Amino acid sequence: MTVVADKSILLVEDEAILALYEKNQLEQGGYKVTHVPSGENAIRLVMQEENPFDLILMDIDLGKGLDGTETATHILNHKEIPIVFLSSHTEREIVKKTESITSYGYVVKNSGFTVLDASIKMAFKLFEANELTKSKKEHLETVLHSIGDGVIATDKEGKVIRINPVAEKLTGWSHDDGLGLEINKVFNIINVKTRHKVDNPVDIVLKTNSVVALANHTVLISKDGAEYQISDSGSPIKDLNGETKGVVLVFRDITAEYNVQSQIAKQANMLNNVLDAVIGTDFTQKINYWNKAAEKIFLWKAEEVIGENILEVLKTKYLNFTNQEIIEKVNLEGSYIGEAIQEAKGGCVRNIEINLVLLNDEFDLPTGYIFVARDISDRLKALNQIKESEAKLTQIIDSAMDAIISIDNTKKIILFNGAAEKMFGYESDAIIGKSLDQLIPINFRSQHDKHIDQFSKTGVSRRAMGALGEIRGLRANGEEFPIEASISQITVNGESLFTVILRDVSVRTLSESKIQKLLHEKENILKEIHHRVKNNMSSLFTLLTLQAKSQNHEPVQTILYEAAGRIKSMIVLYDKLYHSETDNSVSIQNYFPSICSEIVSIFPKKVEVNLSILEEPIELNAKLLSSLGIILNELITNSMKHAFLEIQNPKINLNISKDNNILYLSYSDNGVGIPESISFQDTPGFGLQLIGMLTEQIEGKISINRKNEPKIILELKL
Repeated sequence: MTVVADKSILLVEDEAILALYEKNQLEQGGYKVTHVPSGENAIRLVMQEENPFDLILMDIDLGKGLDGTETATHILNHKEIPIVFLSSHTEREIVKKTESITSYGYVVKNSGFTVLDASIKMAFKLFEANELTKSKKEHLETVLHSIGDGVIATDKEGKVIRINPVAEKLTGWSHDDGLGLEINKVFNIINVKTRHKVDNPVDIVLKTNSVVALANHTVLISKDGAEYQISDSGSPIKDLNGETKGVVLVFRDITAEYNVQSQIAKQANMLNNVLDAVIGTDFTQKINYWNKAAEKIFLWKAEEVIGENILEVLKTKYLNFTNQEIIEKVNLEGSYIGEAIQEAKGGCVRNIEINLVLLNDEFDLPTGYIFVARDISDRLKALNQIKESEAKLTQIIDSAMDAIISIDNTKKIILFNGAAEKMFGYESDAIIGKSLDQLIPINFRSQHDKHIDQFSKTGVSRRAMGALGEIRGLRANGEEFPIEASISQITVNGESLFTVILRDVSVRTLSESKIQKLLHEKENILKEIHHRVKNNMSSLFTLLTLQAKSQNHEPVQTILYEAAGRIKSMIVLYDKLYHSETDNSVSIQNYFPSICSEIVSIFPKKVEVNLSILEEPIELNAKLLSSLGIILNELITNSMKHAFLEIQNPKINLNISKDNNILYLSYSDNGVGIPESISFQDTPGFGLQLIGMLTEQIEGKISINRKNEPKIILELKL
């Protein structure tokens, strides 16, 4: 169970009012919360070791600078910490983008504290589980380094990617020195009798995609020239889709075992610990040893089969040879590796890979056989799944919306999917084997041939849709039509094959016209929304004003007037947006005179407002203007409440200027002045606190100049 009292959360939210609300909720839930308004601040704070956080609540839209996903990526590149995304977006592509960064949670804003709290606790549990998984992975790495066998892993190109300590000792190559080398250079094996090179198991596995065992009499020559008799196997490394991604070689030094065959019986108990079935017989194939793995694979206990003929018990059927041919082959060559079908107890069929070895005594006379059997039923099942996947891929290609056509290096069609049939009017059986020219108008054939020839020479594997320029297709009925195309190239057995994906764009003009119409409708809807929001806010403003006038208690009346003033600033903004020619912006020359006049009119005292605004038109977006409007409302309200109590001719001065890309708002009045105790940092007053937070939200700077006539100066980078 996660104890929240000890959990510290970093809240990254650029909306100041919303951040204040979320911080309050989380702290009431028992969390320690620190708030920053931007991704840059979050990165700087997280990087400070003295400020550790247990979790980050990350808003996606953070205004200017880094957005939430970029901030999260930067943090996770330096620190392991759970990040829960908090956003008003529910679009699938946005959610999917966050999942590619981290998977600790995505909470839609306004889902309620219960959902947010549950998501945070789940993130803590996932993080603890991931830490446990990491610990287990480290444990497995320790096991790999501690295992008694030599282990070498390669990629699908046969290049070394891992060497464990035992393999380092036997090969003479350290992990760092061998990394990236061809396996044949690190794993140098020969036949002890002929001294000829032996086919490397990695090469065989990559060719056959199956488990192989090293041949008898195999010697590993170390980097320093030392020789070791070795045995064991190479196995393909497959991903979840059954595709081979590399090979793992597991081998051990059997020099002593190889030289002292008489000790095999004494060491038979060791074979009970291997995963493969190990079965010993005499020279007449009567079973005299049956290990635990054989019991597990074939379901018979050892006491049930000892003394029985192995061929009769397991009813072995080799794929390419008879039982007698296999025995003769082993007697002659000493061993056989291959696949067979055997029956377990109850008639269950097993697909088995067998390593059959002839046993000789100290006088080199045959005494019996060792059958090492590995159940490969699951592997064959995986191969069948691969075939099924190939069939599904064929179905996917055939059901694709775009036409997909493949041609060989003579430009003859070898693939023609269903969409291509519909687009061109040909059946695939009728067009397969025909020249691609049959689908291209005469005037475009030379151009298309040039594209393919140039593409073949450059070696570029693919191009984006439409990158080939204007191309036209030719339907079976002789109709020409415009198409977009992309092309890709692969090489199979040394032959280049080209695949062209085609898209009919003849309806694009109609679609673009519809899009333009929808955009126009969207603009009208947006203006209607601005109008309705303004009307709704006007109703709220009227209600608050009426309620304020009806109050006899002056503090309550003041609070209501202040709330009405904040709403009034928004009413003015939405009125300007409604009449604006742009989608979501208003000029400061149009907005500030109106808002000053409207806010002052709320109060009974008559105040002269002097405005000095630069002539250069400056358009600002609605979000920024909303914050500036609330700040200006708070400043005017403070003046009306505190500055003019004994002033006969009250005045408010607002000067807006610009220097390069910095906008300056200078606010002052002719009242009693600004007390030394007033600041925008660590203030208990809600109005001043709101001004400070909103200034930080818009990434501005606010200060008080008390020289001569006191002024409040707000700097804003455009």
